[in-house]
Amino acid sequence: MKRMAGSDAGPLAGGASQNWISLGLMVVVGAIALASLYMGFREYGDNNIETAFMYILIGVSGFVAIGFSFFRAKPVAKTKSKSKEVEVVTTLECPQCNLKRVRSHQIGDYIFKSDEPCTRCEGHMVITRINARKDPKKKD
Repeated sequence: MKRMAGSDAGPLAGGASQNWISLGLMVVVGAIALASLYMGFREYGDNNIETAFMYILIGVSGFVAIGFSFFRAKPVAKTKSKSKEVEVVTTLECPQCNLKRVRSHQIGDYIFKSDEPCTRCEGHMVITRINARKDPKKKD
């Protein structure tokens, strides 16, 4: 039986709602920053230099925070990730004659399950391992 490794989570798993929340927060911060800049330039026109400086500082800080968020954001994956196929195998052992046999995994297999009769001594074989078979083509 072949299974896809890493096929449980897609590119949007768990992150789609977080992206909308982040975008909403950036819009709110941008609106506050824009309003602060407007009020700062209005106060500057009325010769309130200290108040204008504070509003402009808040507005610029908001836009800096938005820019920082854009650079920190992870890029959205547009292509599917390359997941490799692995072959899952089940190892059976006979507790009476110590015969070992490896077969492909079947749905319902679990460790210590008494599965099928032994071909050598007619005892029952027990599943001792379930693992992925290594690809013999790739050598480290």
